[in-house]
Order: sequence, then C-alpha cells, then structure tokens
Amino acid sequence: MTLYSDNFWAEEMGIDLDALKRESPLHPDQMRANRRLTKQAAEYWARERFLARLHGPAPEATYTPPKKRTVKPKQGKVRRYDFTDTQLEIARRSLSAGDSV
Repeated sequence: MTLYSDNFWAEEMGIDLDALKRESPLHPDQMRANRRLTKQAAEYWARERFLARLHGPAPEATYTPPKKRTVKPKQGKVRRYDFTDTQLEIARRSLSAGDSV
C-alpha cells in the first residue's frame, strides 16, 4: 500500500485501476484495436465477396424462392344468428339471475 492514495478501497481489494482504465472502450489502446479489427473484417469480407464473384455460387447455395402462402378470403359479417332453444334458455337464466352468476 502506498503512503497516500485516494483509492484505498481499490488497493484493499487488489484492483489495479490503471489496468481497469485501459479496458475502457474510450481508451486509446482499445480504440486502436477496434480500428484494426474493423479494418481486418472489411478486408476479409471484401476478399470473400471477390471469391464469390470469381467462382460463382456453390451448387448447394442455389436460390430457392419462398413458398407462396395462400390467403383465406375474409369472412363477411353474420347478419343473423340461429340459436337453439336450449341456448336461449341458458341466456334467459343468466340474465334473470342478476348478480348471483
């Protein structure tokens, strides 16, 4: 432990704050690494696109169009309902029951 430090808690817990700050995405080292990896990725995909144009698509990668879905026609409004006598009786009982249902 140093003689004077503002970060006694970090020293007590064994945390190296300089190493922790280096892991921040805004640290210059991390920004350089991000640029380097982004450049490598761009070069990789440019090479892959070039090879795909050069050799053409692989036989197993041929395009198959998606299946067309059949659309059901919309059902119109029902103008009139036909109820059976038992259904009407059940409806009458539920209406005359009040709050006891």
